[in-house]
Amino acid sequence: MANICLTFGTATDESEILKALTTLDGLASWWTQDTSGDPTEGGTITFTFGDNGGFDMRVIKSNPTQVHWECINGPDDWLGTRIEFDIHPQDTHNQVMFRHAGWSSENPFFYHCSTKWATFLLSLRDYVEEGKGRPFPEDIKIEATGM
Repeated sequence: MANICLTFGTATDESEILKALTTLDGLASWWTQDTSGDPTEGGTITFTFGDNGGFDMRVIKSNPTQVHWECINGPDDWLGTRIEFDIHPQDTHNQVMFRHAGWSSENPFFYHCSTKWATFLLSLRDYVEEGKGRPFPEDIKIEATGM
């Protein structure tokens, strides 16, 4: 199994990071503006990326330092994978550890998603630090086709 693993550090309080990961307004401010559903543990969140489709995520864990989802609807490569955000408080900052776990292989879509996750994690960082992220459709594009 292949995993995408990323991290960033921020002086932002963990409660603000948690709001960005557990509220519809927070999620729509850094990942995709078209976010709906129930972001509480046991709920399902729908993330849509215009004509590119989207994902349904079941919230499998949500507590003050961990937010984990399982993809239950979307592209075949994502089905059954887990998106994990773990907040690790340090003396001077909070370290956000991200993992998109359970990919069956490192195929071209895996590489694309690795880079896109990096751009969205920076969008999350900017949102919690500056109040403005770059959610889809305002995200950084990495493909010639505009995705």
